[in-house]
Amino acid sequence: METRIPASERTSQKLNALLTHGVADGDARAELLKLAVRKIVEEALEAEVSEALGRGYYENGAEPGRGYRNGYRRGRLRTAEGAIEYGVPQVADRAEPFVSRVPGGLAGRTAELEQLAVEMYARGLSTRDIEAAFRDASSGTSLLSRTAVSQVTERLWQEYEAFPTRDLSEFAV
Repeated sequence: METRIPASERTSQKLNALLTHGVADGDARAELLKLAVRKIVEEALEAEVSEALGRGYYENGAEPGRGYRNGYRRGRLRTAEGAIEYGVPQVADRAEPFVSRVPGGLAGRTAELEQLAVEMYARGLSTRDIEAAFRDASSGTSLLSRTAVSQVTERLWQEYEAFPTRDLSEFAV
């Protein structure tokens, strides 16, 4: 596996492996839910960072003082299914430190994220679904810009489109 890929892509690879091979021990449903929530959060964080930097993952052309990606650290979200660790993109070399608004906005909203994770594979997610999930509960403002919401929706829609078209011939139905 390549080491320089976004955290959300690694999570997609784990989701694909789970859907293809299942889990050796444990609850496959719970693992699928955890990975799907992790994917949604990582996509939102990566979209927020891309917008702050003005360029995507591994794109050149940084403006001086705008910052650059500097790896990932682990974030943790407590849910009914247990703790979910996710990759938080690090940003360096900015005049003011970059502080993501997403993790703070997720506190106490894990049920909504779990519902989104289920809907992601059941019917796909709309822009409105993503906007509602990443809205600040106290002020009602969106934690992500419209551009970031569109990017997240597009990536998750691609994930959904791949899910119902996967090959199931190996399974005895």
